[in-house]
Amino acid sequence: MQLFDPSHEPATAEDALAVLLMSIGRRMRMRNDDDLVDPTQMPLLFALSCRGAVRLNDIAHSTQLDASTISRHVKQLLDKGLIVSSPDPEDGRARLVEISNEGSKVLSRTIEHRRRIVAEALTDWTLDERESLRLQLNRLTDSFQLRDKV
Repeated sequence: MQLFDPSHEPATAEDALAVLLMSIGRRMRMRNDDDLVDPTQMPLLFALSCRGAVRLNDIAHSTQLDASTISRHVKQLLDKGLIVSSPDPEDGRARLVEISNEGSKVLSRTIEHRRRIVAEALTDWTLDERESLRLQLNRLTDSFQLRDKV
């Protein structure tokens, strides 16, 4: 079965989810003219908004990205003023990075933009259907997080 064949409904939940993730990913990566953040940098910016000031290796571990990828994204985000870097008070050789005020604003705008995309897709869903989707997505998220810990 071709995953992108619009004339056929996916045969399994796994196929349906794969198609959905590709479609959502494409839609979320569509850039606005005022986007300051590359979509690939969003996980890092989001993680920094949740964690506060952290070392690069800690953020690489929590985002499951390799150190070279994190370093590249950090440099780009620093250059844009979306994160700030400071010496680690516990180890002067190390640096801490954290989201800046501007980074928080950009992140909020981006998250709101993504919420609008999802809300638009769900406009004709009932409240019960939305709640059922929320519960199933939470369960799926939990399943992925359990497997990530192994």
